[in-house]
Amino acid sequence: MFFKRKSESVWAQEGEVAAAAAAPAPKEKLGWFEKRARRRRRRIIFEEVLGWIMVPAFLYLLYLGYRAVGGIPKEAMDFFQELIGLAMKSL
Repeated sequence: MFFKRKSESVWAQEGEVAAAAAAPAPKEKLGWFEKRARRRRRRIIFEEVLGWIMVPAFLYLLYLGYRAVGGIPKEAMDFFQELIGLAMKSL
């Protein structure tokens, strides 16, 4: 015979190895403190990304509003100067 037949124990070992390789590793169990830290980290990253997107968009919209009006109206400038004058008098 040219081919040698494998014994039953070898077949069983190969099946166990294949089953162990196919099964994903169990997820680590996190306590409430680690879960809280991960949620906090995710929220902080989300807020940073949102800030990097929203602040330039808000500034650009202010610029577009300024251009649409044709500048800051005189009444608004007078109001702001009066507010600054009142603030300086109170100090």
